[in-house]
Amino acid sequence: VIGEFINLPMVTQIIGSGETKGSVILKSGIQADLRVVKPLEFPHALQHFTGSKEHNTDLRRHAKSLGYKVNEYGLFKEEDSGPIYCDDEAGIYLQLGLAYIPPELREGLGEIEAALAGELPELIWPEAIKGIFHVHTNYSDGVNSLREMAEAANRRGYRYLGIADHSGTAVYARGLSSEILLKQFEEIEELNREYPDFRIFKGIEADILASGELDYGSEILAKFDFVIGSIHSHFRMNKNEMTARILKAMDSPFLTMLGHATGRILLERPGYEVDLDAVIEKAAENDVILEFNANPYRLDLDWRWLKKAKERGVKIAINPDAHSTGELDLVNSGLAVARKGWLETGDVFNCWETEQVIEYFQRRKITG
Repeated sequence: VIGEFINLPMVTQIIGSGETKGSVILKSGIQADLRVVKPLEFPHALQHFTGSKEHNTDLRRHAKSLGYKVNEYGLFKEEDSGPIYCDDEAGIYLQLGLAYIPPELREGLGEIEAALAGELPELIWPEAIKGIFHVHTNYSDGVNSLREMAEAANRRGYRYLGIADHSGTAVYARGLSSEILLKQFEEIEELNREYPDFRIFKGIEADILASGELDYGSEILAKFDFVIGSIHSHFRMNKNEMTARILKAMDSPFLTMLGHATGRILLERPGYEVDLDAVIEKAAENDVILEFNANPYRLDLDWRWLKKAKERGVKIAINPDAHSTGELDLVNSGLAVARKGWLETGDVFNCWETEQVIEYFQRRKITG
C-alpha cells in the first residue's frame, strides 16, 4: 500500500516511507501522509489524526482526569496495560463522558468543555440554506445572464437569490451605471412575475470608497433591497484608517452586509490591516450582516472570527460571490469552513425564510 502511495503520479517528492507510513509532497505543494493501522485501531487513529494538536492535548488532559490514557492506538486505563477499543469515534468520546465532537470543532477552542456541558452547537448543514446572496451576472463581470443565474438557483431548490453586481466606481468590473441599473431592475421584476414562488432581490456590491462613503448617492442606494459594501481599492491604509473607513460605511443606513471583510486572497494577497473586533462590535450595534465569502480563494471572514461574531450575536451570510452558475455551489463547499466557526442555522442569514428576509430588508429601510 505504501509503495503504491509514494509512486502516485501526483507525487513530486518522497519525504519518507516505511511499512506503515508514507509522507510525500504533491504537485499542489501540499504534504500528504498515509498511515496503515490495524482494524481495531482505526477509529482511534482517525480521531487522533483528525483533531488538531491543541484538541488532542485537551482530550488527553480530560482523559487523564478520568484515569485514562488516549492515543492513536486505543484507550487505556492507566493501571491496566490492555487497550480498550471503541467501534467508532463517537464511542471514544462517549467512553470519556463526552458528547461526540464533530471534526470541524476539534481545534482546542473550548469544545471539550462544551461537550461536557452538553452545549456543543448543532452545526449548519447544506439543506438549511434557503437562498443565496452576492451573485454577479453579465451586467457586470459575471459570465451568465441574470435569467441563467436565477434559473440555476431555482433548479437547485433555493427560494431566493440576491443579485449584487458591481457598482459604478468598479470600472475594472464593468460597474453598473444608474441607467443600466434601471434596466436590471426591470428584468428582475419581470422574472419575479414569471417565477412567483422564487424571489430575486435587487442588490448591489457597492464599493466602500477611501472616504468610507458608499458608491452611489442616497437616491440610488434607497432603490435596492439590500446593499453589500466591499473594499476593492486603497488596500494599504494603516489599521486605524482602514478601520475608520469600514466603520463609517457600516454607519450608512443603506448598508445591509459587509463583504469579504479583510480583502484577503489566499496564497496571493494578505488581508488589509483592520480591527475586526471593532468591526464585529459595529455590526452588532447597527444590525449589519457580516459576509462569510465562501469563494475558496477568499474564505473571508476567517472561521475564528466567525465564532467571535456568533458569540456577539452578529448574523452571518454565507455567500458564494458567484460569477457563474457553477459557482453557486461554492456555498456548499464553504459550509465546512463555516462549521469550523461553530455556526448553526440560527446564526446564518440565508437560512431564513423568504418572508423573514423581506421583513428584515424593510425594517432596515425604515430604521436605517
